[in-house]
Amino acid sequence: MHPPLPHSDVPPPPGTARPRLALPRWLGGRRLKIPPRRVMVWSVFSALPIAMVILVGSYLSWHYHHQLVQSRLQVDYTHQVLGELNQLLLSLQDAETGQRGYIITGEDAYLAPYNVAVETTGPAFDRLRALLEGSQSQNLQMDRLEDLIDAKLVELSDTIALRRRAGFAPAAARIAQGHGKQLMDAVRDEVARASQTERRLLLERQERSRERERATLQVGMYVAALSILMRVLLAVVLVQLRRRQLLS
Repeated sequence: MHPPLPHSDVPPPPGTARPRLALPRWLGGRRLKIPPRRVMVWSVFSALPIAMVILVGSYLSWHYHHQLVQSRLQVDYTHQVLGELNQLLLSLQDAETGQRGYIITGEDAYLAPYNVAVETTGPAFDRLRALLEGSQSQNLQMDRLEDLIDAKLVELSDTIALRRRAGFAPAAARIAQGHGKQLMDAVRDEVARASQTERRLLLERQERSRERERATLQVGMYVAALSILMRVLLAVVLVQLRRRQLLS
């Protein structure tokens, strides 16, 4: 009776060596010993804890990394808001400078800063409004700021028209009344309040970003430590099982 082939489902007779699988010639033509079923089952079972640690660790790393990216984007967003507020105030100051220069000299060349500011103030405010669209409290601030800016631009335009029509003295008298200064001071105060709100948010977002960065690093360290611990525990269990097998 011929011995069973390696791929046969018939169990080998007692005392017969376990079958071997023949490798192709290009792999050397050697035969591989098929490990016992209990070894294969144990190998699969022992890999499950490590796989679970890696999967959970990968998810937590992705989660905290995503939160970290969002926090950094919020920090960048706050810097953009502060930049737009500053640019808006500078544009109005340039417009006021052009108005004063024209009223004093009566020469149109001095209106260049005013004309540029009038063209840029509207788009700058629209960008600022779009950045703060999701905040109700800041939208209220933007409503007040928009009213003040509109009033200031009207005051500048009126005094320039008055200088063209009636000359220096009436325009200078209009400025001396202080209405334009009051409007500009109100604009500065509103911009300062909005900037203060953004700086407070910036500090909170920077702190949140640092916390999430620390959490991301901690997750990576915990995953690495758990992976090493699981490998050590599995090695200890395997050694104990091997010793019991030898003793028996």
